[in-house]
Parts: sequence; structure tokens; C-alpha cells
Amino acid sequence: MIGLKNHIGPPRLAEKLLLWFLKEDLAEEVQGDLEEKFYQTLETHSSAKAKRNYWFQVLNYLRPFAFKKYRSPRIFGKNSTIMFKHNLLISFRSFRRYKSTFLINLFGLATGLASALLIYLWVNDEIKTDKFHEKDSDRHVQVIHTYPTSGTYHTETDGSTPNPLFERLPKDLPEIEYAFPVKAYQGYKGVLSFEENKARARYQFIGKGYFNVFPGDFIHGNKHEILSDKGEVAISEKLAISLFDTTDDAVGQLVEFKDEFYEGVYLVTGIFKKTKNNSADFDMLFSYELFKNPDLMQWYNSGTQAHLVLKEGVDLAEFNTKLKTYLTTLSENWKDILYAQPYSERYLYGKFEIGVPVSGRIIYVRLFSLIAIAILIIACINYMNFSTAQASRKIKEIGVKKAIGAGRKSLVLQYFGESVSMAFLALLVAIGIAFLLLPQFNEITGKVLTFTFSKDVVIAILSITLFTGFVSGIYPALLLSNFNPIVALKGKLKSGGNSIWLRKGLVIFQFVVSVIMIASVIVVYKQVEFIQTTNLGYEKDHIVTFPKEGKLKTDFEPFLSGLRNIPGVVKASQMSGELPGEVYYTQGFKWEGMGEDDKSLRFYNIRGGYDLIDLLDIELKEGRNFSRDFPTDKDAYILNEAAVEMMQLKDPIGQKIGNFNPRVSAKEVIGVVGNFHFESMQEKVKPLFFRLTDSGSKFVVKMAAGTERETIERIEQLYESLNEGYLFEYKFLDDDYQAIYAAEERITVLSKYFAGIAIAISFLGLLALTTFSTQRRFKEIAIRKVLGSTSTAIAQMLSREFILLVFTAIIIALPISYYLTQNWLDGFAYRIELKFIYYIIAGILMMTVAWLTIMTQTAKSSKVNVTESLKDE
Repeated sequence: MIGLKNHIGPPRLAEKLLLWFLKEDLAEEVQGDLEEKFYQTLETHSSAKAKRNYWFQVLNYLRPFAFKKYRSPRIFGKNSTIMFKHNLLISFRSFRRYKSTFLINLFGLATGLASALLIYLWVNDEIKTDKFHEKDSDRHVQVIHTYPTSGTYHTETDGSTPNPLFERLPKDLPEIEYAFPVKAYQGYKGVLSFEENKARARYQFIGKGYFNVFPGDFIHGNKHEILSDKGEVAISEKLAISLFDTTDDAVGQLVEFKDEFYEGVYLVTGIFKKTKNNSADFDMLFSYELFKNPDLMQWYNSGTQAHLVLKEGVDLAEFNTKLKTYLTTLSENWKDILYAQPYSERYLYGKFEIGVPVSGRIIYVRLFSLIAIAILIIACINYMNFSTAQASRKIKEIGVKKAIGAGRKSLVLQYFGESVSMAFLALLVAIGIAFLLLPQFNEITGKVLTFTFSKDVVIAILSITLFTGFVSGIYPALLLSNFNPIVALKGKLKSGGNSIWLRKGLVIFQFVVSVIMIASVIVVYKQVEFIQTTNLGYEKDHIVTFPKEGKLKTDFEPFLSGLRNIPGVVKASQMSGELPGEVYYTQGFKWEGMGEDDKSLRFYNIRGGYDLIDLLDIELKEGRNFSRDFPTDKDAYILNEAAVEMMQLKDPIGQKIGNFNPRVSAKEVIGVVGNFHFESMQEKVKPLFFRLTDSGSKFVVKMAAGTERETIERIEQLYESLNEGYLFEYKFLDDDYQAIYAAEERITVLSKYFAGIAIAISFLGLLALTTFSTQRRFKEIAIRKVLGSTSTAIAQMLSREFILLVFTAIIIALPISYYLTQNWLDGFAYRIELKFIYYIIAGILMMTVAWLTIMTQTAKSSKVNVTESLKDE
């Protein structure tokens, strides 16, 4: 044992650390003392303890008095300053002498950086949405509601839950600290008026505790005291200015509010600024007490968002296990499932599978982050290829430097310095480009992005630029600094096989990315085109809708009669809900032959006037439409095919559909209409029925094509003459349809631009490699010409290997493209079928442009001057 200990020494890493930081005049003495203590300890204790003590002693010397003075590394030896200036001068002369190369590098890097900056602004804005820093926002979750339908489950993406849920949950689940409700009327606007001034505005009802988690930047009023009474209202700064021309005198004023649901006079108690990065869109806030009434607070009524603040330390997964089956503990008839999701994730993760968030806007955030990285890497690869293409010009410079003593490290730092300098120079150009393009970029994305140069933005920009400079310079620095000085002084460039394959690999990578982008743009464009042109099952063109409110809310027949007499009006009716996207649902139906599990099935329903189905041009498959000739039609249903299928009705006409509510009588099915897309095409058509009612929330008017402007002016005159005090504000039905696909359309446009940028930079890279290769083969070309080869034959010889590179890239890219586009299309219930031709077009397009680029350069090189090329031989 003693013999073994004789071979044990102090820990080597600790010794190195000691000698690295300790003053030279202390090093020998201290190291000796520590060794002596180490061996003394080793005689009486284990080696592990001796080593621990040694480490402790070393760390104990980490004090200011023991540190050696820091000396900057002499990268270039004693003449470092001179060498640094010399390198800068050489770089400047190189930039000036080879202007085209310099400008191409600058353009490539600047374009890549500008693209990355714009994408960074967009991504940063997206991921910050709904991420608040209020008192309890880190424990803030929202309950999401999943219900069974047609053998599967569907999740409500707006988070609407049974109205009483937010009150009941804290009583039954001790993990909840408190809960509060939010009722938002999406798509609806009411009219707020003060004296003669009127304005339409969105509104929502909020409960106590709302401002503990949501930001509330109030200009006037205390956010924790406003809305203490249901007769109070808080309004936005913009709304206050439109009504009062100022925000200073608005608080304390009485305003009148009207819409199809509410009408009354309210006291303004607060003025708030609309918060950026808050996905909730509203101009007014009312107390939830105003919404709350005994009828609405029944479990069969829903639409209220249940927001919970969990207690400290609550595990969300365990809490969701309890919450999932909570409704079944209240009643065995409930089949619905509840989950809680952090509110900060609701914006990015809006698509669910059985309550679990699986996708949403996060797909586009990830997609464009990858595009930004891909474009930057493509630009960096270009810089690498151009730098290595210039190696023959720099080889003698490298030889001279090595001959006078420059080490490899100094050369590596020199070339890194060049690439980082170029990246920062490109950054200046990129910022200018980004500033110029920002207004157009905002228009495409629908955002209001700005360069604020905050600490985070500056750090991000500098990080992106350093990353670009480092990646651009790493390969040229390692390659150029590795040349043998003797070979370099002879001016002979000899690249190894590995470096050639690496350059080819980089070019293949560029074109793989470009082909993926082209194929993706084609598929996204075809899917959006499919959405735009497919038959929805109803007519959306030349149709306007506007609220049914005021006097016309109940006394609407004279107005409808007047509408029908207006030249240009084809049909007029009234309906509830919004097409597409906001159609109400209900449940609790029963019919002959239904199964036990069908009790909780959900039916969407549209309530409207006699002519609504004809006006929307929805195909009647069986039975008949609502008719004034049948007074009993107010107690009848017209089903869609999805409802018939879900209910498994073999002969639906004449069937009776009842309700578990004993106060509701059974109604007869008088007709069946074809399925139509009353939601986004990302969703399957769900069961729906039409009902005849007078309580629609809006008027629907179909106009003759080409007469819209004149017809709308006449409708406005009639509306204001019969409904004094209400603003006429209309919407085109096809605009609503376009709005739900706004994200896809923006993605299509952005993808086109960024794909174009990536492709343009890729071809610059191909040009660089072609230049590099042909320069190396000037003498071979000259000899071939002396032996009789034609320029065409030489151009074909030179272009062959590049065409092969592009072809290889296409082969690699096609399956990757197919996988990515297939994955994206899986998010649509109704989608195009992927066709091989899309990828063939991408490949042919890439090959054609590549061939033209290569032939341009090789044809030029094939005309080399034979005498000049061979005079040195």
C-alpha cells in the first residue's frame, strides 16, 4: 500500500491551474509547499483526501495578491501592432483590387443578414405575444374544452367553457388559488356614443382578478378599482379620443352603449392603452356582473373563458389529470374533457389533439427561424467558396508571412478578422436594407414592427453578425493557414481531396435548401389556391352583412321589404353567427335509434330567415326549404349531410328530433342540405342544422355583380332612415373568408420572397465554385485548345461536374421536400394531393437556372488566352 502511494502525485490539473494564475516569483515556493503538505497528508490519509486538500490549497490562492499580471497575447510577436496594420492594409487592398468579388461577398452577406434581421423581428414579436410579467401571470392557465364528435374529439380553440365552471372549480380543486371569467364577443362590435360622437368598438366582460395576470396600462383610473359596478366601463385611449377628443376629461362621463345584446348608459371609470403583444383584441371592458344572469349561468350555456391562477408549486400535469374528468364527476351525461394550458402558450399553440397542444402558429415561427438560419448559412458558404477561390491570389502572401515567422494562429486570426470585418460591414448595409423594406414587410405580415435597438435587439444583432463572420471565416482560415510555406512561395496551389469534396458538399447543401424552398413554395401556393377556388358549398361573393340592432332588431320586416325593392339587391335575409368561423353549437338532442354515447354530441346551428339557404346558394339534397306556406316551419330542422351521417338516419325527412330539456318540444326534419364549409378548411365539416327564426343577429344581402358600390349606398340610406342613432357598418362575406386564411396567405408571400433570396445567393455560390474550378484549370484548358479542342467541348467538360452537383442536390432534396410539405398539409382536413410534378418542376427550374449560370462562366473560361496561360511553362 505504501509502495503504491509513492507513485501518487498531486492532481495535475490543479498544478496547471496554480502555475497559470500564480505570480512567477511565488510559483516555485508555493508549489513546493503544497507538494510537501500533499505528501504529509498522504502518509496518514487516503489519496483522495490528499488530492482534495491540494485542490483546496490551490483554490485558496485565488486572491488578487497572488495573480500574475495579465499580458495580452503576442499574436504576431513583438511587431504585433505593425502586423495588425499590415493585415488591415492587405485586406483593404484586396477589397479594392477585386471589387467584383468584394461586392458579391458584401451583397450576399448583407442580403442574408437583412433577411435574418427581418425574420428575427417577426419571430421575436410572435414569441413575446401573451407573455406578460404581471403579478400572477407565471401561474396563469386557461381551461380548454374538448368534446366528442363523430367518433373522435374536437377542442375549442377559443377556450370557451360552460359559464358556471370558473365559479365551481376553485371550490372543488384545492390547487386553484383563484379563478376569474372572461367573456369575449369575437367578431362583434357595439356602438358607443357620447353626445353626437359615435364609434364602433369591440368589447369583453372581465371578472375580478383579471388585472393580476393581464397587463393594464391605465392613463386614468386604477385598474384594481375600476368596474366595481356593472354600470361602469373602461375604454381605450383611441376610443376616448374619438369620442371626447381628449383622454383628460373622459373619466366620469356617461356614455351610451348599444348593440344586439346590450343597451344602456355607463360611467367611464378608466382609460387604458392597448397593450402590444396581447392577442386579445378589445376597445372596451365591462364587468362580468353585467353579463351574468341566472339563465346564462346554467351548465348547458357556454362561451365564458375560465382563467385559473394555480397555487405555487402545483404540477400542471398532475392538475390536468384531475381536471380531465372533472365534468363527469358533476354528471354522468358529460363526456367532455377539460385541460388547463398556460395562457402564455395559447397564442403559439392553438391546435389540439384530445386536449394536447400539437401545433399552431409555432409551426410558422419554427419554419421562418429555420429559413433565416438556412439563408445565413447559404450566404456564409458563398463567402467560403469565394475566399478559397481567391487562394491562388493569396498563396505567395501566405508563403512570405510564414517565411518571416508568422505562425498558423496569426494567419487564422487574420482570416477570421477579415470575415468578421466583412460581416460587420455587411451588417451596416443589411440594416439599411431592412429599414427600407420594413414598411413592406409590415404590410405582408400584418404587424407594426420597428427597430428599437433595445438591449435585447442589439445583443441579437451582434450575435447574428458574429455568428455569420465566424462561420464564414472558419473554413478559409483553416485552409489558407495550412499551406506549406515552400509550396506557397513557389505559388503552386495544391488543394487536397478532402477540401474539394468539402466545397462540393457545401454547394450541394446550398442547392438542397434551395430546391426544398422551391418545392415548398409550389405546394403552399397550390394549397392556398385550392382554398381560394374550391367550392365551399355556399356562395360568398357579392354578399354583405351588417348588424341587426336598434329598432331593426325586432321590427325588421319593413326594412327587409325595403331592401328587396332596392335596385341591385338580389336577395335579403337575416341570420345568426358568422360565416365562416363563428357558428354557434348546442347539444342535448335525442332521436329515435340514438346510442347511449350520443347524448353529448354537439350540433352547430344557423338560425335565419326564409330566404337564407337560397341566398347562400346551399344545395338542397332532400326534402324542402323553409316556406311561408308552412306556418309550422318555425318548429322544423333542415340538417346537413354530416348531421344525417352522425345520427345514422336512413330516412331523415319526417324524423322527429327532441331535446333532453323538457321545455323544448320535438321538431321535424323537413330537409337535408349538402355539406358546406362553415369553418376553416383545416376542420372537417361538422353536423349542423338550420332553424327558422326572427332573432338573427345580422342582415345578409346578396347584390348583383358590378353594382355593389351604388347598392351599398342605397342600403345605407335606407338603414339610417329606419334606424336612427345607429352606424351602418358592413362587411363582405368573402373578406371574412379571406381573413381566416390570412396566416397562410402571408406565409405564401413571405416564402416566395425568402425562397427567391436563398436561390439568388445559392447561384452566387455556384458562380464562385465555377470560378474557382476554372481558374485552377487554365493551363489544362490551354493545352486542350492547343491540341484542338473547341470552346464548346471545353465548356461542356467544365460544366459536367457542376451539373452533377446540382443534380445530386435535387435527388437529396426531393424526399426531404416531400416529407416537409406532407407534414404541413396534414394540418388541413381538406387539402391538395401531393403530385410528383410539383417536385419535378422544382428540380427542372433549379437545373435550368444552374445550367445557365455554369455555362456563362465556363464559356468565358473556355476562351482563355493560350499564350498567357502557358508562358510560365
